[in-house]
Amino acid sequence: MERSESVESENSMMVPEGGAPSGAGTGLAIAFQPIAEIAGGRIQAAEAGGLRDGLPATADFDQLSAEQRRDVDRRCAVAAVRWAATAGFASSGGRLAIPLSAPAIGDPAEHIQPALLTARQYGIVAERLVFTLHHYQAITSSELADIMHVFNKLGPVVAFHGVGPNESGLAYCGKFAPHAVTIEPELVSTIASSWSRRIAIEDLVRRMQSLGLRIVAAGVDSEPVYERIRSFGVPLVQGAHVGAPATGSLPQPALRNAA
Repeated sequence: MERSESVESENSMMVPEGGAPSGAGTGLAIAFQPIAEIAGGRIQAAEAGGLRDGLPATADFDQLSAEQRRDVDRRCAVAAVRWAATAGFASSGGRLAIPLSAPAIGDPAEHIQPALLTARQYGIVAERLVFTLHHYQAITSSELADIMHVFNKLGPVVAFHGVGPNESGLAYCGKFAPHAVTIEPELVSTIASSWSRRIAIEDLVRRMQSLGLRIVAAGVDSEPVYERIRSFGVPLVQGAHVGAPATGSLPQPALRNAA
């Protein structure tokens, strides 16, 4: 299959069944952004995400109904695996991080089986996939426990995105011990210019570290933010300073901005 045909096919997979309201899902592309280790600068994972005209397609997903989001979640996960495989992921190092909306997950096994089967077709073992749960604070403890149990049984690892309003997700993070927890970019990106935000993030990082959590700081968009996050002892970073999302290629194996 030619690359242009592959792109068109994968884009069509991201359109929910029954059509895309207000154009959601059409014209989308999968891009990959690096998550890098500060110590040594190694790329630990490539995170897949939807882009429209070069910008994050968050609004496209926010307007979907729960059923449509469930369908798009599954389709995007399959597309992410296929695009990564086309870009050479099977023979590269690191993991592939795939975002999922926790409230959209009905049957946990059914939700990720298409992506796992696709990965197997390309020779990618399940353990190299990281399913990152967004909005996990919005579901019950028993629902999250079921997701964690099923996902872990099937082989991929589970990460959490964000700590939520008033750090509401910390209790779940401590209880379920995900592979990693991402601090939201809107919290991280201003720490170089805001004294109060810097104090708040440093305190949050210390509490997360006390729970034994592996932390990813997203929104690391400049050298001052990078240096501040490094001084807090955060091991993993993501953002423009590390590498912008790119379509059609995976992140390079070493962080160009590593000290």
